[in-house]
Amino acid sequence: MKPENFNPRDYLPLNYYPWPNLINPHVDKIGKEMDDWIDNDYTFLSEKLRGKYKRQKQHYCMARMIPTASYERAVPCHRFIHFYDTLDDQMEFHTVEESEPILERLITILKGAQPLTDENAFFQHAALFRDEFLAFMPEIWLERFTEALHRCFKYGIQAEAPYKGTSTIPRLAQYMVIREYSVNMLPFFYLVDVEVNFVLPKFIEEHPIIQKLRTLAVRIIAWQNDIHSLPKELLLDTEVFNLVIVLQHEYNLSLEAALTETMRIHDADVAEFIILQENLPDFGIYQQQVQDYIKAIGIMIQGINTFYIVDTSRYVPDGFAWPERNSNE
Repeated sequence: MKPENFNPRDYLPLNYYPWPNLINPHVDKIGKEMDDWIDNDYTFLSEKLRGKYKRQKQHYCMARMIPTASYERAVPCHRFIHFYDTLDDQMEFHTVEESEPILERLITILKGAQPLTDENAFFQHAALFRDEFLAFMPEIWLERFTEALHRCFKYGIQAEAPYKGTSTIPRLAQYMVIREYSVNMLPFFYLVDVEVNFVLPKFIEEHPIIQKLRTLAVRIIAWQNDIHSLPKELLLDTEVFNLVIVLQHEYNLSLEAALTETMRIHDADVAEFIILQENLPDFGIYQQQVQDYIKAIGIMIQGINTFYIVDTSRYVPDGFAWPERNSNE
């Protein structure tokens, strides 16, 4: 198979997963607000990049991830997805040393600090969605959300930077560990709490089955992302964090064989997730709420795949908002 003949939909078609395919009814209203954020707040980005972000329609991704959230609860979730995706994109070529003060400052703001007037929209919007979430979520939820975000910063964005900086393809074992964080999904699962208005009690939050279900969901979405983003990543030598590319290098596989192995890994994770979902432990009075919580994570998985196929230009070669600088400039 030649790269130009690869079509992600041949591997992950619409409605591939067993969960409902839904969308939030407030999607268009919030989409207009997101365009305003891009135009009026993210002004440190060039006009070209701002145009790309508007065409990427990130609000559709979040609307498919939290389809039953009220408008008030959906707004900070949408503010967060634009913040996170844009931050991750624009740090593509940052070294660990360059990213460290930025990421630590953002965590400090989420823990209560106020942004300075001259700090850009990343810092301003972090404070905004922090306060918006705290209007209806408890402090313990924000602590969990912030810790998940911090782990993705430290063990994802920063851990993959040395590989990207040197265009070094990691070994498969290294990749599998780092990718669980660099796909940046851990904090997004806490948006389920926002949607369903239920914060897991500590004994459920820390239960190994719940932790395993989250890990499997992260992996599924990572492999999903690797398949859908492969066309644009084959065009840039710094894009070495893709399971298909790693498998090709590790085992000297053709593109087609690496895709087959990627789908085998993906489908095995989906099957394990479903087995655990259908055989949850007894959580007593919280049983139905936990079942609804895990189903909502499944809806997220389905919704993100639909977003790739139906809504966005983000993952086509000319649609991605590559930074207009590199770490040496």
